[in-house]
Amino acid sequence: MNPVFGKVYSTSYDLLYEEKDYEGECTLIEQIIRDYSNIPVHSILDLGCGTGNHSLRLAERGYEVTGVDRSNEMLAIAKAKADQKKLPCVFLQSDLREFDDTKKYDAVIMMFAVLGYQLENEDVLAALKTVSKHLNKGGVFICDIWYGPAVLNQKPGERVRVIETGDTKIIRVSSGLLDIFRHLVKVHFHLWTIKGNHVLAEIQEDHSMRFFFPLELSLLFKTSGLKIQKIGAFPNLETGPSEETWDICTVSMKER
Repeated sequence: MNPVFGKVYSTSYDLLYEEKDYEGECTLIEQIIRDYSNIPVHSILDLGCGTGNHSLRLAERGYEVTGVDRSNEMLAIAKAKADQKKLPCVFLQSDLREFDDTKKYDAVIMMFAVLGYQLENEDVLAALKTVSKHLNKGGVFICDIWYGPAVLNQKPGERVRVIETGDTKIIRVSSGLLDIFRHLVKVHFHLWTIKGNHVLAEIQEDHSMRFFFPLELSLLFKTSGLKIQKIGAFPNLETGPSEETWDICTVSMKER
């Protein structure tokens, strides 16, 4: 089994998620900042930045952005895109549970269910304490996560995604196995890169993802010095989460 976000998956990542509305999500981030931040926001820390799809767009909108990710392969792509666009983003390699910068930021984001990659309570708390440590008082922390009631109601299934670019085809089959006791979904990815009649690459990765419940979130955030201000559907924050809302968004502020 390949490591999570290995070279083949990372190089296919932007094609696999080319339909994701990153521009709309960055507009939502800016709206949340306007509605909830008690301080002007000039600097943003993007934890779990991946290939930089939020970081770069926010930098284009005038923010000073630092992206952090544990995958060197993903960061190499992010840096290359930043260089191509001549954007002054800073990208750093680190496990977000252990990231330690001398700088504080006006806002922190953790997008595309990155918090869900923290599987145990200790991991979640370490990640949230990284947020609290690097967030200026009065600034906001924004993250989207999987909503437990919806995961249990809908249950993970199998999905197939096929992307054709020129004479190359990428096929990804994903399936999920539910672990109710541990609040986890084990997502298995099987990916093929095909050119003509030849398989250029084939990889398999397992991504375990945690889902959360409101009272659990409140306790975890409070323990980390963060107070939740809003929980809503993602990306329609004004809609309350329901059993049909797999993705939700939380907005919190530093308490101390």
